Amino acid sequence: MSRLRCEGWWEQQGLGRQPMEDLQIVFREGQVSGSGRDIVGAFTLSGQLQGERALLVKQYLGSHRVDYPGSFDGEGTLQGLWSIDGFGGKWMIHVARDAEANSNREVAEIQDWPPAKA
Repeated sequence: MSRLRCEGWWEQQGLGRQPMEDLQIVFREGQVSGSGRDIVGAFTLSGQLQGERALLVKQYLGSHRVDYPGSFDGEGTLQGLWSIDGFGGKWMIHVARDAEANSNREVAEIQDWPPAKA
């Protein structure tokens, strides 16, 4: 299970667009997990994908959580509107291009198709 390097940001009135740094995410069987940091601090991400719907939670270590509902395009981009205690704004996370390229290079074994008869 390899972590994919991602790029992301969130917006808040008065703070503008804030980048998420060192962002890495794992997608596995509809589940999402990951970690990163931003202007607020270090965080973990967890949640699930239900078709095109993304339901994520950002948990700041030793602090508060933020709901990140949104959508998933199936090709590496998640986006939506975050919310906490009546505040909110836009957010976006995208699998970095070099992570997409590297994930295509990982081939464990090449087999003939259809398999040879024994």
